[in-house]
Amino acid sequence: MQISFNLGTISFNDGHATGQSVSNQLSDVVRGLREQASKSEKQDDSKMMEKIQAKIKSGKRLTSKEETYLKEHNPELYQQYVRIRKMAEALEQQLKNANSKEEVNDIIFKSINGVSDKDPFKAAIVAAMDEVIKEFKKSDGYKNLPDKKEDATEDKIKTKKRAKDEDDKGILGNGNDEDDDFDVMSWTPLQEVIDAMPSFNIMS
Repeated sequence: MQISFNLGTISFNDGHATGQSVSNQLSDVVRGLREQASKSEKQDDSKMMEKIQAKIKSGKRLTSKEETYLKEHNPELYQQYVRIRKMAEALEQQLKNANSKEEVNDIIFKSINGVSDKDPFKAAIVAAMDEVIKEFKKSDGYKNLPDKKEDATEDKIKTKKRAKDEDDKGILGNGNDEDDDFDVMSWTPLQEVIDAMPSFNIMS
């Protein structure tokens, strides 16, 4: 009588299977499971890398987890990503220091045109800059900027004038304080003393 047990890819034949053949079959199963796990892991890695590359190309920031993963699995691409982010951050700082919307447009034009056509990551750089520009133009800082450079200059002049007026008021205020500290007893004009004295009519 022959009895067979089917466990996946394992088949035990009563009276015929030796300890060695069972061990070999178990090894095959373990090997197969490892290969499947490795294959699944590679697929996950592939998906993660595709996601990261897509975000870089579209100018998006990576999460801390994605940055760590990229640094470990593709150091060269990570270095390029860091370079792209630095260029985008430099543009962001320039925009924040702009004094008018006209100046903002000048900065944007120069920054984008300053990216070399030979740069293999130009599309990603421009995309990152575009993200910064969109965010900045949504901010109150941009909305409150005057349209023209001339307007910005006039605002600066007015601001300086207000500051000067306030300083002048402060100087006058200090002068009044000095008057309050004035020692009256040390100042006695002779004429005022005479005028203040009572007058007497002396009859001869």
